[in-house]
Amino acid sequence: MIETKPITGIEDVEALEQTPWESVIPAESTYELLADIAGKRPDATALTFLLTGALDEEPIRVPYKLFIQRINQAANMFADLGVGPADVVSFLLPLLPQAQYVLWGAEAAGIVNPINFLLQPDQIAELMNKAGTKVVVALGPNPALDIWEKVMAVKDKVPSLKAVLSVFGPEDEANGIYSFDKLIDKYPGDRLVSDRKFSRNDIAAYFHTGGTTGAPKLARQTHGSQVYAAWAISNFWQYKNTDIAVCGLPLFHVAGAFVVSLAPLTSGMELVIPSPGGLRNPTILENHWSLLEKYNINIMGGVPTSIGALLNVPIGDADISRVERALTGGSALPVQVEKDFREKIGLKVFQMYGQTESTVIISMNPVLAEPRIGSVGMRVPYQQWKIVKLTSPDYSEECEPNEPGLLLIKGPNVFAGYLDPAQNKGVLLDDGWLVTGDLGYLNDEGWLYLTGRAKDLIVRSGHNIDPSMIEEALMQHPAVCLAAAVGKPDTYAGELPAAYVELNPGASVSKEELMDFVESRIPERPAKPKDIIIIEQMPMTGVGKIFKPALRFALAESEFNQALGFLKEKGIDFKISVQEIKGRGNVASVSLAATAQDLNKSEVEKSIAETLGRYTYIKHEIAWE
Repeated sequence: MIETKPITGIEDVEALEQTPWESVIPAESTYELLADIAGKRPDATALTFLLTGALDEEPIRVPYKLFIQRINQAANMFADLGVGPADVVSFLLPLLPQAQYVLWGAEAAGIVNPINFLLQPDQIAELMNKAGTKVVVALGPNPALDIWEKVMAVKDKVPSLKAVLSVFGPEDEANGIYSFDKLIDKYPGDRLVSDRKFSRNDIAAYFHTGGTTGAPKLARQTHGSQVYAAWAISNFWQYKNTDIAVCGLPLFHVAGAFVVSLAPLTSGMELVIPSPGGLRNPTILENHWSLLEKYNINIMGGVPTSIGALLNVPIGDADISRVERALTGGSALPVQVEKDFREKIGLKVFQMYGQTESTVIISMNPVLAEPRIGSVGMRVPYQQWKIVKLTSPDYSEECEPNEPGLLLIKGPNVFAGYLDPAQNKGVLLDDGWLVTGDLGYLNDEGWLYLTGRAKDLIVRSGHNIDPSMIEEALMQHPAVCLAAAVGKPDTYAGELPAAYVELNPGASVSKEELMDFVESRIPERPAKPKDIIIIEQMPMTGVGKIFKPALRFALAESEFNQALGFLKEKGIDFKISVQEIKGRGNVASVSLAATAQDLNKSEVEKSIAETLGRYTYIKHEIAWE
């Protein structure tokens, strides 16, 4: 069981570092962590599963002794199907108890490869072929999800695939299709039959990054990096075995696997799984506060879009006095949402920040300290980091405090590189530093504030969207000369994909025609642009490349003009200019000219701050003419 020590500031982090990381925790693998806690708390509840999220349903409860039994059985089943330490088990499952058994059982037998089941069949096939999948576990036929149909469409396109296991689905053993739920009961649950000896350097998982990107990247995580992540998260957020938390994120996302699964489980906590759809289930959202009361939950959380959505769900008669805090990560939390949550719900929100390549964790706001609004926290123990100038070719020229630059990290959380070594170029340096691709600055006390991304990725609700997917689809239209996809600020999703196009000379096409054209050419639904803007000429750099910052700033200006439309009703003329200001990041400058009498300027400025504070990565400044 992970034992925590108090962390209130960087001095506590430095104190922990006096003991070498290798000596901090004896476990060499995720399996050993889970087996240890199951041995110490066999009768305590590990999982409480809700099938629908209705307030009157009877939940399924899984004690730790059954939890580890199922993990052992899954691992032994995979081994019997030919899975060894270097072989891969892929899975496409919503939030079911079986998903937990598969995830940790596959890591105990070999290497797990969780796949986003919302991807299209050709993307799924490509990921499985890249991974060399030997066994795949998938949800059987279901009226709400087409997972089984996708797996059936790709199974003959993956030569390495030897067996398909269906959860709540059919079996056809002659064709290598087995019932997971029937087959697992044939195997012993008291031990690993293989007697595998683990090393922290063993590869535990291939997590794919950027589910909507064209070329899949499979990030190799080790048992050591995952053990470290569970330990660090538990210490920063002070998980204890009396806690009850919500596990509402899918397990193909590293936050779902480690922040709300491995870390709390290895701390002896109870996890409430709010239906297979997690926090995306409308019933769960509607009943959220009452469910917290009914199941005595004291730790809630979700991605920033979920936190924002809950602001619109009345607490009503629900007693949420047991809830101590809200936790979030996956993308930046808008400052105003954080303030509103504290004011309206009465809970502090503690942010964390990480990536798949950092095994989910880079920085955290410790729960024993006052959260820094707008900051994603301080560095985790045993990790080095630095902010370097974008003009530094070898990443050696570091920025001063409060000066934005590119973030690099190094430590036990850094992944073992992509499965395709060619993809490591520019990301994982020879000396172990990971180039995160994110921009930010460290304040005088060493707290991290994110200001944007060096990459062109569009981040929608924590999911990465490669703009090239949108651009390539648009460029197939005969009227289009140039296309550029960028993120449009959005108070709910953080960013939404939008695209600018320049037409060929003499060509004519409408926005609606272009939207219809790309509908079938962009396989990933979240990547489909929400807006297409036709312009006369693309802004270009001196070397002939499209200057995307100008496009992003124009979109932001348009969005903010609409959001601040209420100023016109007050008799206030205004202009907005969005630009990058050296040392400050992206800034929206609001210039105001009041024509109304007896105007309360401080109230106006407060309204502007609350409105623009709901957007991420943008600061603002106000000037009266």
